[in-house]
Amino acid sequence: MNYIALLRGINVGGHSLIKMAELKVCLEKAGFEKVSTYIQSGNVFFSSTKTDELKLAAKLEKVIKETFALDVRTVVISQEQFDRITANAPKGWGSDPEWRYYLLFLLPPYDVNKVIAEIGETKPDIEFLVPGDGVVYQANDMRHYGKTTMSRLVGKPVYQQITIRNYNTGRKLQSLLDAML
Repeated sequence: MNYIALLRGINVGGHSLIKMAELKVCLEKAGFEKVSTYIQSGNVFFSSTKTDELKLAAKLEKVIKETFALDVRTVVISQEQFDRITANAPKGWGSDPEWRYYLLFLLPPYDVNKVIAEIGETKPDIEFLVPGDGVVYQANDMRHYGKTTMSRLVGKPVYQQITIRNYNTGRKLQSLLDAML
């Protein structure tokens, strides 16, 4: 089965630095198959006969800790679930060039409704949140970003339960997963 692992907070702002080529090698040595990476922000594709995403994420986190001495939270998503995530995006998702669209992937364990509540009340005219399967679809009008709830997300504890990818990266990840077939 094909998977994507989304590593939270690596290679951001000069912190938790991991070279993708070194990550690929250490994961292959740990038994992951067809390992590849996409950009430096922690998107790892692999295949495995194992089907428990939580156990796969725990193994990835352990290998990263042992190899790079970093605690990196990871969410593992099967190709089938990623297909559902992209297929179930809200109507009109990504269509307004004045808005920015994001996928907030939730690190287990989570309660999607609790995560949304902890993010806080949004302003429907300039931002929205929609719950999904292991993800929250988030969008905001960039002309008013400073007024949005999302502009203050980094300072909230719930931020530690999320790894974020923008819409364009999400589309690219989907195409790379599709190419693994």
